[in-house]
Amino acid sequence: MQIIHRISISSTPEIRGEWAAMGVVVGASGLVTFEVDEAYETWPALQSWITRRRAADIVSTKFSKEELAGARWLALEQNWHHGYPQPDEGRFGYREATYEMAGFCDPCGIALKQKAPFQMKSEPKWGRNGILQLHWVFDEFFVTPEVWSTVFHPNGVGCRPVLDAKGAELKTVVQLVVQEEVSVEVEGLEAERCARCGQVKFLPVTRGAFPPLVNEPSVRMVKTREYFGSGASAYKGVLVSREIARALTAEKVRGASVRPTAVPPP
Repeated sequence: MQIIHRISISSTPEIRGEWAAMGVVVGASGLVTFEVDEAYETWPALQSWITRRRAADIVSTKFSKEELAGARWLALEQNWHHGYPQPDEGRFGYREATYEMAGFCDPCGIALKQKAPFQMKSEPKWGRNGILQLHWVFDEFFVTPEVWSTVFHPNGVGCRPVLDAKGAELKTVVQLVVQEEVSVEVEGLEAERCARCGQVKFLPVTRGAFPPLVNEPSVRMVKTREYFGSGASAYKGVLVSREIARALTAEKVRGASVRPTAVPPP
């Protein structure tokens, strides 16, 4: 497992001199972005420098093939967001059309429950991808009918239609239906509590494995009972079994990646 930091800052001669002292050579001026592994020998100094200079720091994790293959459950994470849910008139008009709003807390985004099919402007321009998420909707996945029939349907995952803005069913996309939820271990995760509703959500997991499941699900694709996100965004994690992860790899489905869940404590 590698912890990777993608660092961005406006470069100056002074900053380039500081980098050189830590073994980082970047010759460009202006906005500069580079990546560094925490295993790099001068990482402790770089970490202090990031804090002092207030550089943008996006953390990601790269897992080995062995770590991915050995995981019983994995978090399904989107690599490709395409389009926006419809209708888009007003402030998030798609919410009223797609979700039950009773109990929904606008400041934190918690407690939306789907009541109707999602709407898209038109058929997605898939290219070489086979799975997508819409912007603003981080716990629902959409796939081509072919990907559903070869990867998800054999593993017991259902689907529902997606409509265009006029209510006609789209032909090249379906939404995956995830009905079962499972709790995950949240001890040690950084959390936010909403000042209005008092509910808690946890910051997105970008470093290391996803939290372990509390119990083994009876199906092969589930959502977490816990919410993740920050600010006004809240979503449930989507987890798939080893069988689905291997099927995605075997079918060379592009558009998403997987993060192993941690091994639960004994």
